Amino acid sequence: MKGAINIDLTGIILKGRYCIVEQIGRGGEGSMYLARDLELGIFRAVKELPASSRREAGLLRLLEHPCLPKMIDYAERGNFCYIIMEYIHGRSLEEYMREGYVFSIEEILCIGDVTLQVLEYFHSRKPAVFYGDLKPANIMMTDQKRLYLVDFGSAVFSYSASYKETKGTRGYAAPEQLQGKISAASDFLCTWKNNGSALWQKKIPVFFEMSCFGEIYFQMLPYRAGEALAGYRGGKK
Repeated sequence: MKGAINIDLTGIILKGRYCIVEQIGRGGEGSMYLARDLELGIFRAVKELPASSRREAGLLRLLEHPCLPKMIDYAERGNFCYIIMEYIHGRSLEEYMREGYVFSIEEILCIGDVTLQVLEYFHSRKPAVFYGDLKPANIMMTDQKRLYLVDFGSAVFSYSASYKETKGTRGYAAPEQLQGKISAASDFLCTWKNNGSALWQKKIPVFFEMSCFGEIYFQMLPYRAGEALAGYRGGKK
């Protein structure tokens, strides 16, 4: 949140149940906190957003997938809203890469497989969900190597129309997305860019990344994803 004052919420109890323990992250629109569920005695993740961004909670409430954090509860306080979620104890792929961790080919393929499965789930909803911000910072990996896709601040329902304003991250978002036009292919295209980052950690030559790995990836695509990306593959986009 540009220009926002960062207020320490430590000790605040939401809904008489979720006690804020500490801030564990901060993004473009809000902050992430660790909280203790006073009824169950377990940790929860709490995302603080401007009340105007409550649509993210409405979207997350409708989604259920083993590789997505489960929304537990919702609260509002002043000009902010709070999404209480399952706490994922892990680090983002971006953090792993920043620390010099080198992913194995098996891990890279697993990351690709999981992200494709989740995107296929999004785009098979009615109405379909456009995720819009696939990148290493938004994929969490636990110590047990389990993967989760997080942060739905860029997500929107349906992609049948053009949007005047769409969010996303330059370097990962499809070119047309930054121009306010989105489609299923725009989302799936990011799997190449996202996993390309991990491949470069292994210093795999670009010709291998784009030919061999790209071809393997295309074969891995679910039917719906492969159909959506056919235009990109043929150079028609």
